[in-house]
Amino acid sequence: MRDALLKANRSMWRSQPLTDISSLKRVKPGQMIRVGSVWMPIDSLPQVLARFTKLLFCLTGSEDHPYSLRGSATGLKFRGQHLLFCCLHQIADHSPDEIVVPVDKRGRKLVSGTSFIRVNDLPEFADQEVPDVCAMYFNPPDYGEPLLEGGFFDIKGADVWGGETETTFLVYGYPTSLRSLGIDDLTGALDDIKVKMTATAAEYDRASSASGVHALALKRTGTYSSDGLSGGAVFHLAEDARGLYCGFAGIVLRGSDTSNIIHFMGPSLIRHFFDFQASREAGRKFEVTSDETPESPH
Repeated sequence: MRDALLKANRSMWRSQPLTDISSLKRVKPGQMIRVGSVWMPIDSLPQVLARFTKLLFCLTGSEDHPYSLRGSATGLKFRGQHLLFCCLHQIADHSPDEIVVPVDKRGRKLVSGTSFIRVNDLPEFADQEVPDVCAMYFNPPDYGEPLLEGGFFDIKGADVWGGETETTFLVYGYPTSLRSLGIDDLTGALDDIKVKMTATAAEYDRASSASGVHALALKRTGTYSSDGLSGGAVFHLAEDARGLYCGFAGIVLRGSDTSNIIHFMGPSLIRHFFDFQASREAGRKFEVTSDETPESPH
């Protein structure tokens, strides 16, 4: 995959995340919450977490219509590795070097990863949903873009969702129904992209028949659909001896236009992608390892 910075020749307007978290339980206005080692007011949480879910672009090669918007992607960091996750059904008709995400909030600079990761050919994952997930590897210093490093959520083992069902989740993504394309009246060329990210509260619904996959019920009050949320991040809110905190829970796999139910892949499967990259860098064969805490990558 190309590792050079790609200059976008069209502007993109990107709004603050549209928050739909009025149903959050056990949360008081102004309450403090911890993300990693940083404490902040709960009202700041949607904006702080927004930078880890990216708008996914595919380059078309067309001068007038250079981009195809493909929903959401999530940047994660674990043990020094930086991976960007999305679903294969989002990008199946494009080659890996055509898949890019914006570095800056205006979308003027787009970058692509340097390698592509799939674990679909392993027998351990036969008949599972993990083959629909892929990741792109990034080494942020190589790009010379200071903002890139901050776009990967640093997974902390103790804060990762451990499978508890009585908790509140936050689901991030770019719904298809909340984006619009501006077309020049004279040339017919694309001249503007307007999108809205959503941060929606959700509750646990059930475990899926597929290993490591779970269903959530979105508690949304808006009319936007779930189409476009695939690849978006899922976080969970929990409490420990220090107080309220927010940690990583998974990646959205799919949703429906007619239902509030979305399915997501939990941390145990996400861990395999980081192990795969570490094995590749070390020049050794990748092997699936068991974990005593199946939903925690530590």
